[in-house]
Amino acid sequence: MPYIRVLPENKIIKVTQGDRLLDILIENNIKITSYCGGAGWCKKCKVKILDKGISLACQTYAEEDLTVELLKEESTDINIQKEFLEDNNFILSPVITLQAFSLQIPSLSDLRSDLERILSVKENIYLQDISVLRRLPTFLRRNNYKGNLVLFKEEIIDIREEELKSVYGIALDIGTTTLVGHILDLTNGSDIDSYSTENPQLTYGADIISRINFIIHNPEGLQILRDKLIKAITEIIQDLCIKNNISLNDIYAISIAGNSVMTHIFLGVTPENIAFSPFVPAFRNGMIFNSKDIFGNIFNAKLYVFPLISGYVGGDVVAGIIATNLLNEKGNVMLIDIGTNGEIVLKSEDTLFACATAAGPAFEGSNISHGMIAKKGAISHVWLEETVKFEVIGDMEEKGICGSGLLDAISVMLDLKIIDHTGKFMKGGEFYIGKVKITQKDVREFQLVKSALRAGIEVLLNKAGIIYKEIDKIYIAGSFGSYLNRKNAIKTGLLPHIPLEKIILVGNSAIGGAKIVLLNRFLMEDVEKIKEKVNYVELSSDKKFQEYFIKFMYFEEEDQCLIREEKD
Repeated sequence: MPYIRVLPENKIIKVTQGDRLLDILIENNIKITSYCGGAGWCKKCKVKILDKGISLACQTYAEEDLTVELLKEESTDINIQKEFLEDNNFILSPVITLQAFSLQIPSLSDLRSDLERILSVKENIYLQDISVLRRLPTFLRRNNYKGNLVLFKEEIIDIREEELKSVYGIALDIGTTTLVGHILDLTNGSDIDSYSTENPQLTYGADIISRINFIIHNPEGLQILRDKLIKAITEIIQDLCIKNNISLNDIYAISIAGNSVMTHIFLGVTPENIAFSPFVPAFRNGMIFNSKDIFGNIFNAKLYVFPLISGYVGGDVVAGIIATNLLNEKGNVMLIDIGTNGEIVLKSEDTLFACATAAGPAFEGSNISHGMIAKKGAISHVWLEETVKFEVIGDMEEKGICGSGLLDAISVMLDLKIIDHTGKFMKGGEFYIGKVKITQKDVREFQLVKSALRAGIEVLLNKAGIIYKEIDKIYIAGSFGSYLNRKNAIKTGLLPHIPLEKIILVGNSAIGGAKIVLLNRFLMEDVEKIKEKVNYVELSSDKKFQEYFIKFMYFEEEDQCLIREEKD
C-alpha cells in the first residue's frame, strides 16, 4: 500500500492504491479548496508533487508513494462591509428579556409551590423546560428567593442570579461560500462584534448543486457536510465570546438565516429533492429549537431558523426583506441578493414576486481563472485613468480578483474595445490587471451570470406588468453588493438602465435581518407571514426566461437593452 507524505505538516498517511489524492486529504482533515467538488474545472486544489511539479489533487491518484506539498493557504479574513439597516422608527423589544424577582419565602400561612411563586412574577409567563424546573427548588433557597428570570418571549428558559445584568444573542448568516456571525447585547441592542470565515464545505463544491450531488452520491455525505458546518459555526460563536469576555452560558438567543439548501444541511435534513423538479424543500416554516439539541456545548439558547420561500429562495432572502423593510416600501421596489446564487424579489404595490437564478458562483471567485472571494489580496475595483488602475482589498499585492473587480474589469475591457458587444476578444485572448489575468472563458462566465440575473429581473417585471422606468428603487444585497460599481453594473447589462440614485447597496442584508429579529420579538411573528405573501416564479418553466437569457448575453447599448415596449 502506498504512503502519502504531506508537507509542511510532515504527516504520513497510509492509503489504498488508486485512491484519489483530494479524497485522501479531505478524509484526513487536511484543508484544501475544491470549488467544483473534484470535477476538475475550478483548478483551486493545486498541490506540489515532489519530483513531478504542480498537480490538481482531484486529478492525482495514489499509484505509488508520494510527497505532497500544500501550497500556501490564503487568509480567510473576509472583508464584508457593514450591512445596511434603515431606521424605520425601530423599537427595541428583544426576544430575550430579564425579569428580576424577589419572592415571599414560604411559610405555614403561604404554602404556594415554588413554581406558583415564579409564575406570579409576571402575567402570562410559563415554564416548560424540565431542566429549569429541576433546578428551581435548590436555586431559590440558595439565593434567598431572589434572582432573574430569563424569558424567551413569555417562556421561562432559565433562572439566574440577581447580579446578572446582560444577556446576549448571536445572529448568523450561513452562506454557501461565507459564514458570518454577530454578537449582540440584548439588553441594550448594541452590536458588539462580528466574525466571518469561509464555509468549510467549499471543499465539496462551490455551489449548492455540488453539495446536493455530494449528499446523493455519498451515504455519509449529509452528515459530513453538517458536521463541518456545525463545527465552524460553533467556532464562530466561541471566538466571539472569548474575544469579548462573554460566557457561553449568557448566550440566550441565536438566529439563523441561510439559503434553502444550507438551512436543510444545518438541520440535518436532506436537500436532495431541491435539485429535481418540482424542486420541493422538506420544509418551509420558520422553526424554534433549543440550542443544546443542535450545539453540544451551547446549552441555554433558543435557536430561531428563518422560514424559506421555496427550494431556491431561502431564509437569507426573507431576512433581507426584513432588513430593508421591503414590506412597507411604496411603489415598485426590488431586492436583489447576489451571491453564489442570485435571488430577486419585486414588491409592486401590495404584491410580492420572487425568483432565483443561477447567478454564480462566478461573482464569488469560482469558475474564474484568478477568481477569489472578497478578502485580502482580491482586486475589488478597476478603472481607467490614462492607464488601467485597480484597488486591492487590504492594500497589498494582488492575488486574484473578486466579483466587483471582475465587473469593473469587463467594463474597462469594453471601453478599451478589448472585447466586442458579443464578449469576444478583439485581439489576443487575455487581459492583465497587474498580475491577474482575465481570459475569454472568464468573460463568458460573467456573461452567463449577468444574463441569468437580467433575465430573472425581466421575468418579474413582466409578471408585475411594469417597465424599467417604473422601478422606484433597487436594493443590491450580498457581499458583492458591498463593492458593486453601479455605473458599471448598468453599462455591462447586469442591471437595467435606471438612475444611479435608485440603486442602493445594502451589503449583507441577511445578517441585518437575523439581527433585527433578535432585537424585536414582534417582527419574528411577521417573518413567518412573508413566505405566504410571495408569489414564487419558477424560471425553469417560464417560456420567456430563455428568450431573455439569450438576449442579455450581449453587451448592448442602453436602448437595445429594453425588451418590453414602453407603455402608451
